[in-house]
Amino acid sequence: MGYPTYGPSKQQNAANYQKIKIETASPEALILMLYDGALRFMAQAEAAFEENNIEKINNFLLRVQAIFTELQCSLDREKGGDIAANLERLYIFFNNQLVEANMKKDVNYLLAIKPMVQNLRDSWEVAMQKHQSTQSNVPPRPRLNLSA
Repeated sequence: MGYPTYGPSKQQNAANYQKIKIETASPEALILMLYDGALRFMAQAEAAFEENNIEKINNFLLRVQAIFTELQCSLDREKGGDIAANLERLYIFFNNQLVEANMKKDVNYLLAIKPMVQNLRDSWEVAMQKHQSTQSNVPPRPRLNLSA
């Protein structure tokens, strides 16, 4: 007979940790997390293609699409200028490729964009690191507590 457990489970602890990580992340770090999530779901979709698991293919591709839609909506078109416009076109292209992959159940549409997504993610990380190194002498901005 096992002893009763008290407190949060390991899954609850992991979910709480993830929630705190997201809530305390900078906007730049959140974008990196979105790219990481897109790549993770793309890898899971790729595995689902190998298993020929239609339900998983659909679910993972929809998750990736949601991420690119979120990235597209988060663009600051006024401050971002040409870069924001180009990123918007890329996100639209990525979503179109994902729709084709899902409709035709063809992994090649997914594989065609995967290196581009990885390149964007890596470029964002480098830009973030450069920005952080130039901002190291600037005091941090106060964060708003939105939980109240």
